[in-house]
Amino acid sequence: MKIITLGTGAGTPSKTRSNSLNVLSTPNGEYIIDAGAPVTVSLIRNDIDLNNVRAVFVSHMHEDHFGGLSSFLKDRMKSSLRNNPAWKIIPEIWLPDADGIEAFEKLLAVQYRGQNTDMVKFRLVSEGLFYDDGYLKVSAVRTRHIPWQDGFLPTYSLIFEAEGKKFVYTGDLALDCSDFPVDAAKDADVCMTELTHYDFLKEIKYFKAISPGKLIFTHIAESLAKKLPEFQQQIDYSAVIANDGDEFEL
Repeated sequence: MKIITLGTGAGTPSKTRSNSLNVLSTPNGEYIIDAGAPVTVSLIRNDIDLNNVRAVFVSHMHEDHFGGLSSFLKDRMKSSLRNNPAWKIIPEIWLPDADGIEAFEKLLAVQYRGQNTDMVKFRLVSEGLFYDDGYLKVSAVRTRHIPWQDGFLPTYSLIFEAEGKKFVYTGDLALDCSDFPVDAAKDADVCMTELTHYDFLKEIKYFKAISPGKLIFTHIAESLAKKLPEFQQQIDYSAVIANDGDEFEL
């Protein structure tokens, strides 16, 4: 298994970083983790077969994490796929908010007028174990990334487990990092977290409380990335800044 970081930028993409997009590539197929634009072209340019995508997991409903999903869905809804022997998987699209599912269903209805709606499956993420295809298990932990009225909109960290390995993807976190999924990340083989919404030097206590095999920073604010050498001196495991197109063995 390997993790491919196809989009490592913060909310606004840059010349070298696209919006949040990762692929967990396994012998069982490909799994997309967040779907910031451009999804389809990024997969094609990296020789990742769209026909082999089993599921898409979106951590929260911010456009830089779902903005490329419509292009992927458009490709999956093509009538020609039904006659393509390479296409045997109906992808499951896991969104954290029921309003998001309704919005994408309406978008597809505008394009396809109700046709081919059985060629993708929308699902709602929930806390705890919510996905198990017999190979990969995915669990969710609530975070507090999007304050709303007297509470928070649904946002999640995601925990992926397969082949005896554990990969923790924090998604975007609160401004004080207090919702960092410490318990899940303590013994993870790989932990991937954002580097935009908090200063990791000021919140170093959360990173000293874990000991993953590798820590990968994505969703990069370049002003914070410059502080990595100082951060690395304060922890006893490997931490790296991901770039678009990097691959990490799990």
